[in-house]
Amino acid sequence: MARLSLEDKVGQLMMVGFAGTEVDGSVEELVRGRRVGGVCLFKRNIEDSEQVARLNDGLRRLLADGIPPFLALDQEGGNVVRVRDGVVVLPGNMALGATRSTELAYAAGHAQGEDLKRLGFNMNLAPVLDVNLNPRNPVIGIRSYGDSVPLVSELGRAFVRGQQDAGLVTVAKHFPGHGSTDADSHKSLPVMSESREEVLAQMEPFRVVIQDGLDGLMTAHVAVPSLTGDDLPATVHPEVLGGLLRQRLGFDGLVLTDELEMDAIAQRYGVGRAAVMAVNAGADMVLVPWRAEKKKEVYEALRAAAWSEDIPRARLDDAVRRILTAKVRRGLFEPLPPLEERLATPPSPEHEEVAHRIARAAVTLLRADGKHFPLSQETRLGVITAEDSLGEAIRARVPEAQVMNVPAYPSRARRAVLRQRARRLALASDVVVVGMINSRQLELVTMAAATGRPVLVVSMGLPYLAEQADEARAVLAVYSYQPAATEAAAAALFGEIGTPGRLPVGLNGLAFGDNAR
Repeated sequence: MARLSLEDKVGQLMMVGFAGTEVDGSVEELVRGRRVGGVCLFKRNIEDSEQVARLNDGLRRLLADGIPPFLALDQEGGNVVRVRDGVVVLPGNMALGATRSTELAYAAGHAQGEDLKRLGFNMNLAPVLDVNLNPRNPVIGIRSYGDSVPLVSELGRAFVRGQQDAGLVTVAKHFPGHGSTDADSHKSLPVMSESREEVLAQMEPFRVVIQDGLDGLMTAHVAVPSLTGDDLPATVHPEVLGGLLRQRLGFDGLVLTDELEMDAIAQRYGVGRAAVMAVNAGADMVLVPWRAEKKKEVYEALRAAAWSEDIPRARLDDAVRRILTAKVRRGLFEPLPPLEERLATPPSPEHEEVAHRIARAAVTLLRADGKHFPLSQETRLGVITAEDSLGEAIRARVPEAQVMNVPAYPSRARRAVLRQRARRLALASDVVVVGMINSRQLELVTMAAATGRPVLVVSMGLPYLAEQADEARAVLAVYSYQPAATEAAAAALFGEIGTPGRLPVGLNGLAFGDNAR
């Protein structure tokens, strides 16, 4: 701290992103020129595991004579996966919720942490600790462990412990909670409309992991009027970050904002002003991953506020102390094994098995007529699926199965064509399996069932939707379209494994914890 200039301290407050897959002059100017505290990589930066390991190594070298940067990503599993090879790809949180297993949650966090560290990452912006109380929530859904506060608390605690035991800086999200809202903060400001008591109850998963020594939290751009009396977003609210999080919950770890370029923040305040507001409210780092001019705006706003002491010197130093503490605690100042040595070390096969164990334990039977499930391999089978790997897993068992792969989000014009193709496929089959991710596939269930052929549904997304597949003779929920989940679904369809999963959310016709087995 004593050796840092004011500009060095301001740089530490910034978590930035960039376009491209290698270190070039513009990246060097951003990372080394601003002496930033962290870099967050997204899909646009990642081609494969070897390339991203070399990229991380190059980013680290840019600051070899200074403070090493956080090298972060969002690797949640499920529908938020940035790296797909050389690491375990987890089925996702709601699949873990269906297992009810803290042992598997710990194993998931630990395996993922070890794999990401091997590629040079030292921070993961996961897990999601939001409680998915609103079935129509547009941004959380299967990213949540479920709609039960105790379930989310228990599994989140185990996952965090596993990932931190692997030495990865763990940033849980989105505090104070995004699971009950019905708006997307990328586009507008969500409001937690519940009572003060209900809002505080949703924070229990965060309180539990804070007590266990959580490294960091990411803020949510949500308004909490029952706590604050106004519509100021939590990310920039002193009562939420300073009062509730720091004082009431006693959190002394790192606080990172969600992306300041989201419309919920940017359209209200502008990113520069919002960055200053967030730091003054109690945030330690601000995430600015997209546009180059916005990163410049944030840096200049923070530097001006620090010089003028609009950000008090004590608040600036407090933020930098937390950043440095997290970096020391997780060994960022210690040298890594040589890159070529790490690349030559394959990931443990046990890590991939963790994903399969979760997937098999998550399979939940929501409905069965007692006649068409499980399937016989002698059946003349048609498959309509929005995820190719489900068709591949079924064909591995029934090579003659006719598979129709459909887009997850087809255009309106394409949908009419798909309905007719689904009808023809059903007429040529004895049984039809439909792999469903979203509502676009519901009409294909209806079209196939209208031929009189029995239809079995594999729900790879939210289970709320699967309940609407009224025509299906059997419905399996696997909560994920990752390969481990689709392989488990195929195994369950043919009776190779059971359906031990239990609903992690309540449905209209089935209660939390139910299954139809």
